[in-house]
Amino acid sequence: MVDENREVRKIPVRKVSSGEMRAELGERIGVFEHRYEMSSDKMDLAFSLGLVRETAEIIEWLQAYHVRKYLNEKTRMTGTPSTIIEPSTKSA
Repeated sequence: MVDENREVRKIPVRKVSSGEMRAELGERIGVFEHRYEMSSDKMDLAFSLGLVRETAEIIEWLQAYHVRKYLNEKTRMTGTPSTIIEPSTKSA
């Protein structure tokens, strides 16, 4: 059942190229790699082998790492970067 009195909020979005997104993800990944003194590849392997405790920070790191890998692969396969629509951090 839909509450007709409920206010509908729109989430502001911004369009970014996959290149811009990869750059943003790269910066974030770099922070984690510096903090843990470990490459993302090594952390991904250690996590998958159960050698690293699951924390919100590790999950955030590996999520960014896998999204960047996906974007790199998608660009490599299609040969063209795509536009990504993401929620904006700015209020409308």
